[in-house]
Amino acid sequence: MDQHVDRTVVSADGTVLAVSDAGTGPALVVVGGAFDHHGTPFVTGLTAALQGRYRVITYDRRGRGASGDTDPWAIEREVEDLAAVVADVEGPVTAVGLCVGAGVVLHGLAGGVRLDAAVLWEPPYRATVDPHADDVVFADVLDEHVAVGRRAQAVRAFLAHVLGVPMGQITALRLKGALWRSLVVDAHVLSRDVRVLNGLAIPERVAAAVGVPVLVAAGGDGLEWMRQAARAVVEAVPGSEYAEVPGQGHVPAPEALGQLLDRFTARTAARR
Repeated sequence: MDQHVDRTVVSADGTVLAVSDAGTGPALVVVGGAFDHHGTPFVTGLTAALQGRYRVITYDRRGRGASGDTDPWAIEREVEDLAAVVADVEGPVTAVGLCVGAGVVLHGLAGGVRLDAAVLWEPPYRATVDPHADDVVFADVLDEHVAVGRRAQAVRAFLAHVLGVPMGQITALRLKGALWRSLVVDAHVLSRDVRVLNGLAIPERVAAAVGVPVLVAAGGDGLEWMRQAARAVVEAVPGSEYAEVPGQGHVPAPEALGQLLDRFTARTAARR
């Protein structure tokens, strides 16, 4: 049986982060999307699929799951969190950034976090947004919803505006009581994710500072604008490459993501 360890690491500002560690092999640090943390179905499934051949390290981003939180929040604190998790791992580390997590990884790479390579899955930027803009108006709107107790409305707005989820699907989600409640729990941190994503504009100066192998991937059966965004990120990150995975959408099957990782990590290991 693969070893599984739950532990904590402490970020630079003293915030305690909940970390989970499973499997053996090349180290992968997984940075999840807006609603991903320890125990959520996708993180659990991905860990189960990969731990037979990788050491899979996942952590709850600050303010989520079992991790602590410290004011004031800033993107730099998220980078320090990622750096603390990576520093606790010996040897080469590849980051896997999923959705908004891809934005965290991108900032981490530019900020000098000790990562040897990264896979970014469908970062939800907009290829057509002015890359020099820093539009956080929508983030302020989400903060206002939460401040007056409209947490469900914040979740609906985030799903529709950031992830492009049709209103019919959002309504269907609301009918799944336990699932919807699990999304509403994280309503207070959604505005942070909009800020991580630079108001949905690709942060060109951040991307240009990346200096390790990066694979940006998207699902062939997903939304076309996400594929366009992934290709635009490749144009912004020096030396990066694009991959499209047939049959996958925004939430990829763990096995499909694992096969993509196998090919990419084999190539990066050969270069080292």
